Amino acid sequence: ESWALRRWYMFTPTLISLLKRSQEMTLKTKASLISLDLTFLLVGAPKANTTQHNIVEGGQVLKCNWNSNRNCQPIIFDPTGNRDFAPDDPLEFKSHQWFGASVRSQNDKILACAPLYHWRTETKQEREPVGTCYLLAGSKFVEYAPCRSTTIDADGQGFCQGGFSIDFTKGDRVLLGGPGSFYWQGQLISDRVTEIVAKYDSKVYSTKYDDQLATRPASAAFDDSYLGYSVAVGDFNGDGIEDFVSGVPRAARTLGMVSIYNGKNMSSMYNFTGEQMAAYFGYSVAATDIDGDNYTDLFIGAPLYMDRSSDGKLQEVGQVTICLQRALGGFQTAKLNGFEIFARFGSSIAPLGDLDQDGFNDIAVAAPYGGEDKRGIVYIYNGGASGLNAIPSQILEGQWAARTMPPSFGYSLKGATDVDKNGYPGPLGCFLCRARPVIRVNAALEVNPTILNPENKACSLGDVKVSWGGTSWVYFCNLPILEGLRKSNFQVELLLDKLKQKGAIRRALFLHSKQPSHSKNMTITKGGKMNCEELDAFLRDESEFRDKLTPITIFMEYRLDYRTAADATGLHPILNQFTPANMSRQAHILLDCGDDNICKPKLEVSVESDQKQIYIGDDNPLTLIVSAQNQGEGAYEAELFVVVPPQADFIGVVRNNEALARLSCAFKTENQTRMVVCDLGNPMKAGTKLLAGLRFSVHQQSEMDTSVKFDLQIRSSNLYDNLSPVAYYQADLAILAAVEIRGVSSPDHIFLPIANWQPKENPETEDDIGPLVQHIYELRNNGPSAFSKVMMTLQWPYKYKNNTLLYIVQYEIDGPMNCTSDMEINPLKIKVSRTFPLSGDHRDHRISRRDLATVEGDVHTLGCGTADCLKIVCQVGHLERGKSAILYLKSRLWTQTFMNKEYQNHSYSLKSSASFSVIEFPYKNLSFEDIHNSTVVTTNITWGIQPQPMPVPVWVIILAVLAGLLLLAVLVFVMYRMGFFKRVRPPQEEQEREQLQPHENGEGTSEA
Repeated sequence: ESWALRRWYMFTPTLISLLKRSQEMTLKTKASLISLDLTFLLVGAPKANTTQHNIVEGGQVLKCNWNSNRNCQPIIFDPTGNRDFAPDDPLEFKSHQWFGASVRSQNDKILACAPLYHWRTETKQEREPVGTCYLLAGSKFVEYAPCRSTTIDADGQGFCQGGFSIDFTKGDRVLLGGPGSFYWQGQLISDRVTEIVAKYDSKVYSTKYDDQLATRPASAAFDDSYLGYSVAVGDFNGDGIEDFVSGVPRAARTLGMVSIYNGKNMSSMYNFTGEQMAAYFGYSVAATDIDGDNYTDLFIGAPLYMDRSSDGKLQEVGQVTICLQRALGGFQTAKLNGFEIFARFGSSIAPLGDLDQDGFNDIAVAAPYGGEDKRGIVYIYNGGASGLNAIPSQILEGQWAARTMPPSFGYSLKGATDVDKNGYPGPLGCFLCRARPVIRVNAALEVNPTILNPENKACSLGDVKVSWGGTSWVYFCNLPILEGLRKSNFQVELLLDKLKQKGAIRRALFLHSKQPSHSKNMTITKGGKMNCEELDAFLRDESEFRDKLTPITIFMEYRLDYRTAADATGLHPILNQFTPANMSRQAHILLDCGDDNICKPKLEVSVESDQKQIYIGDDNPLTLIVSAQNQGEGAYEAELFVVVPPQADFIGVVRNNEALARLSCAFKTENQTRMVVCDLGNPMKAGTKLLAGLRFSVHQQSEMDTSVKFDLQIRSSNLYDNLSPVAYYQADLAILAAVEIRGVSSPDHIFLPIANWQPKENPETEDDIGPLVQHIYELRNNGPSAFSKVMMTLQWPYKYKNNTLLYIVQYEIDGPMNCTSDMEINPLKIKVSRTFPLSGDHRDHRISRRDLATVEGDVHTLGCGTADCLKIVCQVGHLERGKSAILYLKSRLWTQTFMNKEYQNHSYSLKSSASFSVIEFPYKNLSFEDIHNSTVVTTNITWGIQPQPMPVPVWVIILAVLAGLLLLAVLVFVMYRMGFFKRVRPPQEEQEREQLQPHENGEGTSEA
C-alpha cells in the first residue's frame, strides 16, 4: 500500500499480489466479475507463461478476490496448444499472442482477447495477426475470432488484430475493434453473445454470424487510419439502443478522428476531428452522462497533444476533449489539458459512476508517466449540471511499482463497479481503488443577539459585570451512507472573533472558560435526533480593544473522527467535500450611530506653516500646524496619516504650546511609503476639532528636487465615508549660500634694512632673496546650501618698473581647488626649502604701528593699479556648509629692489587681491542670485630703526617684593589666631582620659 493521495481523499488502495515475478506479465487490462455474493477482479497478464503445450508467454486472465492478499487464480479459457494441419505444421501460433491484453466483463460474462494471435491457411505459409478472443458465458468457454478467415491478406482482415479493443453493450452484444484490417484502415465488428455461444464449434475455424454488424473497407485514402484502436458504447440518437464509438487516431492526415456508428446497422452518425497533427486524437474514448441530463456524453483522449507554455514554447501535455450531447442534437465541446509534460494525459479514460453520490457521474483520466518520478497519475474529475469540473477532486499517484520497470500507473482503467458492496463504485487500475463512503453533514450555527451593547452589563464574571449576555447554538445532523455504520464521532471546534490574527486581542470570550475557543466531541447516531449545544459568551471591556466596527465572527469547524469510523475491512468513510466543513456567523457592537448602527463621519483636515520656502541645508525644523475635525457621526479608530517625502524626517510633536494638542504619533513604513500616523481618538466624536503641530527636518534633497510636499489624510475603520479629502503642504526649495573670502599676510610688516644681510647678484636659496612673505587666502562656505563650482582670481604684485617686488617661490592648496597661473612660478629655479610654514615666527621683521620710530606719512602703494601683476585662476569644487578651500602663496621680498637709493627711506604697501564668483550649485532645477566678493591682503614695508623695549625700573621690582612679603605675614597671623599651629596631644593620665568623657550632670549627651 505504498502510494500517495492528494486533495480529496475519496479512494483507499487495496494491492493484490498477482504473480511472484513482476516481469512475467504486463498489468494492462482489468475488469470485474460479480457472481452471486462474491465480487472478483479480473486482471489480464498478456506476457504470463501458461501450461499450454509448447506455448511461450501465451498470456492469462487472473481472477482475484478483492479483499484477499493471496495469489490470484488463473481462468483457463484455452488449455490447448497450437492446432496443426499435420505434425510440425501448425495453423495457429499462440506464443506471444498477448492473451489478456483486453478484458471486459458484464454480469456473468467475460470476454478476453489476444490481439497478436497469428493464423495461416493451409494454402499459404505466411502467418497473419488476425487476433482472437475467448468468451466465458456462464460456465461455457467459446472462442470468438471474427477476423479469422480464408482472406487473410493485408487488403482483407489478415492484419486485423481483432480484440485490440473490446466492450459489451447492454443489449447483449460485444463490440470488437480490429485496427489492422484493410491496410490498417481498421474495422469495427459487433455480434450477439447468444449467437457466438450457439454457433461455436471447435472444429470450425471461421464462423459466419447472421446478426453481425461490421464496417466495410473504404477507399485507399483511409489507409493507415486505425479504426477500432479504442472503443466505447452509448446511446447517441435517443433510440434506447447503444451506439458504437471508435477512436481513429491516424485518420484525417494524422489529425485523428472519433466516429460514432449506429448500434442498429453500423451506419455512420457523427465524426469528431482533432485539431493538431500527431496528437493521437482518439487514442482513448469513453462515454457516460456527466451532467445528469440523461444524454450520453463523449470523452476523447489525445495524449500527445502539445500546448504553448508561458514562454511561448510548445510542450507535450496531453488533452481530453469533452463532448456534451444536447437535447436538440449536436454537441457542446470543452477542452481539458494536462498538467505535466510527457505525462501522456488522456491515455486512458474511465467512467466511474456516481462516486460522491451527488447525482452526477464522475470520470478518471490517467497520465501514466506523470508525477515527480514518472510513475503515473490518475485524476478523478466530478461531474455536475454544467459539465465536468475542470479541477480534479482527487489525484492518485502510483508509487507502488519497482523502479526497474516503467510503472505506467493508470495505463488502463476500468470503473463503475462496486466491488466491496459499500454502495460506491470504484476505479480499477493496476490495483484496486476502493471508493470510501461519503457522509453528508447538515450543520447549523446561530448567534443571538447579533447586536451587542457594551453598556448592557448583563453577565457576571465573578464580581465584575461584563457585556453581552449573548448565546450561540451549534447543532448538526448527518446522513451517513455507509452500511452498518450506526454512529459517527465528530470533533467540533468553535472560535470567537475568528478574523483577528494570531496574537491579537479577541474581543469576545466564552463565559464558562474565559477563552475564545471551545472544543467538543459529539456522537451522532444514525437516524437519531439532531444534537444541539448552547454556549454563552461575553464582550470584553471597551478599554481592552480598539476595533469596534468590524463584526465579531463566530466560526465553527467540524471533523470526522476517522479512527472510530472504519468498517470491518478497515475502510474509512469521508465527508462530502462539496459540503463545507465549517461555517461562520457575525455579531456587531452597538455604536452611537443612529438606528441603523452605521456611522457616517465627515472628516476634514487642513495644514499650514509659516515657512513657505526652505533653504537647502538649513538645520531649522519645519513645523506643520494641522487642523483635524469631524463634522459627522463618530469616526472609529480615526488616525491622521502624513505621507513624509523622502527629503524629510519626522522629529516629533510640538509639546511646548498649550494651544496645540499633544497627539500620540508614530513613524512607520508601508510598501516603501514613509508616513507618520497619529491617533485622533476611538471614536473621534462628532464635532471634534484638534489642532496639532508636527516637526520635520528637511535635509536629504536630491539634485532634481524643487519642492517638498506632505500629503495628509484622516482615515478611520468606518464602512462609509471613512476617509477625509487629501490635504497637502508644499514648500519650495531655495538656495542660500553665504560665501566669504578672507586673506592674511604673514608677516604683515617688514622692517628694513635687515641686519647682516648682503645681496647676491645670482641668488640660489630663498634666504639670498630676502625675508619670507606669505599670503593666505581662504574661501569659506558658511551655508546653509552647498555650491559645486566657484571661480577665484588672484592678482599678485610681481614687478614695479622692471624691478621684482614679491618673488613667488611656490603655492599650495588645501581643499577641492585647482589653480593655474599666467606666468611661470619660480622662473629662477630658486631652491625651495622643505618646510612651508603657514605662519613663520619672524619677530625680527614684524612691527606694530605704535612702535614705529619713523613717520609714515610717505607711503607708496604698490598694487595691480601701479605694479605689474601675476594672475592665478583657481576653480573650487563642491563645498558643503562650514567647509573651506585655502590657497597658500609662499614668496620672498626682493630686498635688493628696496635697497636701491631711490626706494630707501620710504614706506611701501604691497597689495595682492583675490575675488570669487559662484558659478554653479548642485541643484539643477533651482535658480540662484549672483554671488561674488573680493578681498585685499597688504604687506607693509617700512624703513626705520626698530626701538628696543625699555627695561623694568628697579623701584617697581622692590615694591612688588615688599607687597608679597606683607601679604604672606597677614596670612600667617590669621592662621595663628585660628589655632592652626597649635598641636593637640592624646591624654597621658587616667584623669585626663576621664575629662574627655561626657558629664553626667545633664549638661550634654552624645550618642555613637
